[in-house]
Amino acid sequence: MKNKENSIIDIFENGEWYHSMIYKNVKSNGTFDYTKIIDQLNFPEMNNKTVLDVGCSDGFFSKYFLEELKADSVTGVDVNRYDGSVSFQVLNSFKDKYSDKYNNHDDYKRLENSYSMLGLENSNKYNLVKEIFDLNMKFEYGSIYELDGFDMHDITFCGSLLEHLRDPITALEQLYFKTKEFCIIDISNSFKSRIPFMDKPLLRFTGAGGNFYHYSDQAIELMLQTIGFSKVQRLKRYKVLIEKYNYKIQHTIFLGTK
Repeated sequence: MKNKENSIIDIFENGEWYHSMIYKNVKSNGTFDYTKIIDQLNFPEMNNKTVLDVGCSDGFFSKYFLEELKADSVTGVDVNRYDGSVSFQVLNSFKDKYSDKYNNHDDYKRLENSYSMLGLENSNKYNLVKEIFDLNMKFEYGSIYELDGFDMHDITFCGSLLEHLRDPITALEQLYFKTKEFCIIDISNSFKSRIPFMDKPLLRFTGAGGNFYHYSDQAIELMLQTIGFSKVQRLKRYKVLIEKYNYKIQHTIFLGTK
């Protein structure tokens, strides 16, 4: 008969994960493995601060903020309904492709006995992480475009989401309105301006159906400054491995201070 410990290990070993995460001596098979580089990303201390993690996915960063940076509490927000439906914006011409992808990534039916043993009704890994690590974090369904219903937090965080958005300006404004102290933005596929002797705020349209823009560092800095952040700085440029395809993509982390 399966117990809770076996159920947790089953989901870690056989579930679909966005980030690699460690439970005791078991590491989940995530698309991205931050476990060896997370301490090198120059995140500021969050002692006794409240954090709003928008686009929280499986809660990897929420967990890190609580356990390692000593945040007081984290509210994770995501549009994923954990029912196999597409959880980010896509062009209509790519909708069927992404619908198939998300349906295949929903592991609840395959691992239903394990989720049920833990009192979980869907494959929401954020709630799983909260349950098994007993952390002061909670999940809320919501869109980055509509954060009016959420309280202001000391810190807001948004990781690897902006490139999936049709309207990054509205998204960054919404984060600004919910930030008391500072906002941290992590951008994937970032790049430096390649025009010699010029520091231009550029972006590239990818031509993809659900990954719309690649941003230059300068573009993100200008957006954050124009929206109203009094000080904007780059915390870290780094590369992270996409485990499935075995190549690394560039990221940049920005901090905007109110």
